[in-house]
Amino acid sequence: MNRRHLLLVGLFVLAASYLVAGGAIDPITGSSEPETLDRDRLIQPAENGSYVWPYTSRSRSNDERTLALNLIVHGDDDRVRRSLVAQDELEWEEVDEENRTGADGDAEDSTQWDDAHGSTRYTYVDTEPHGGGGVWIEESYQLHAGTYLGSRHHIRAYTTENDDWTVIQAHREHFDFFRLRHTVTDIQNSQNALEAEYLDEPFVEEVRREYHGTHGGWNDGWLSAIELATLVSLGAGTVLGLFGTGTAGGIARGARRLLGWTYRNVRGFALLGTLAGLVVGVRSAGLAVEAAIPWITPQAFVVVLYPVLAVGPPAAAIVLTQSLERAGRLLRLQRVVNWLGRPLEPQPAFAFAAVGLGLGFVLDFASIGVTALPLELLLHRTGLLVTLGLLAAGAARNDAEGAALFGIGLLGWIVGLAMPLLGYL
Repeated sequence: MNRRHLLLVGLFVLAASYLVAGGAIDPITGSSEPETLDRDRLIQPAENGSYVWPYTSRSRSNDERTLALNLIVHGDDDRVRRSLVAQDELEWEEVDEENRTGADGDAEDSTQWDDAHGSTRYTYVDTEPHGGGGVWIEESYQLHAGTYLGSRHHIRAYTTENDDWTVIQAHREHFDFFRLRHTVTDIQNSQNALEAEYLDEPFVEEVRREYHGTHGGWNDGWLSAIELATLVSLGAGTVLGLFGTGTAGGIARGARRLLGWTYRNVRGFALLGTLAGLVVGVRSAGLAVEAAIPWITPQAFVVVLYPVLAVGPPAAAIVLTQSLERAGRLLRLQRVVNWLGRPLEPQPAFAFAAVGLGLGFVLDFASIGVTALPLELLLHRTGLLVTLGLLAAGAARNDAEGAALFGIGLLGWIVGLAMPLLGYL
């Protein structure tokens, strides 16, 4: 071997040793059996949900434990991520900038979180409450605020398929060129900073601290827990909140927020109007053709109109909760699709579907002068509202849980239609 070859081999070995020492290369990843952790070492973020080890590790073993998890955000995985990186895309009202003031009276700028790169860290999840087992998982995504080669707040977020929570490990670090890796300097201040991002936000239901006794990994035993709101409520309290305390400025701001919420939920109102229109339209069409063509038995019209009432509501719920981009291009209706906005989330889909069908029932009965209903009929109609809501929520969620909701809703709708036909009502 000549000197040139020897020099190349030496440089290769030197570079490899530094990369391994710096954590850029892990030569033992996947070489050993994952370790199983006992339940008493885990915490349960939500009742009846999965358990999680409240730390991260460099490998699938607690022997290389690093930092403690320090935040839990309860909500749909996609919404949790959007609450960090794209709050303007959330379905909830935004706080007016005049009300987002700090001690000095100036508006506070929220932290700008961007996608990040970093070494893989694992945590352990016991999914036995969902019929699974213990498994080591990698972070679902990483975010940072700052610069990779400078100083930054760094987030590793962990999610599971069956749980509506995201556990987060947030810390402060800087890049050490001598170590060729990041050096963590703090996790408490990063926890406080991230927790503060959720305080007084309209899409947050609650911010609290929970004690889990996780004293290792730089933590003091307390985790921040954030509950994201799941649905905008239009109850009296919400209406008062929208319009402030009655001042002219409060009323104007409330009106803008209400209009903004309405605009962001155009698709939901389209679903509501379609369902109500189907119920009322079938009745109106029946009355119209009966008056126009009296020599034909009304039962003949029922044969044509009943399928519209049976198939129309679930079809509308399925179509209007989905993305219609492809259909819009094929039918040259792209402007209509753009006007409808983003597909509905499961909770709003359920609400708009149930309210729309219920409104149709009320208008239908009012149009023919019915002011009182037997209890059995009222319960039957209520069941149809719930099943259509479940069907719409399932259609809006493209996963196993969504398929289950859709199946339950569709089966309930079929049973609800069959009951009166078979004489059970």
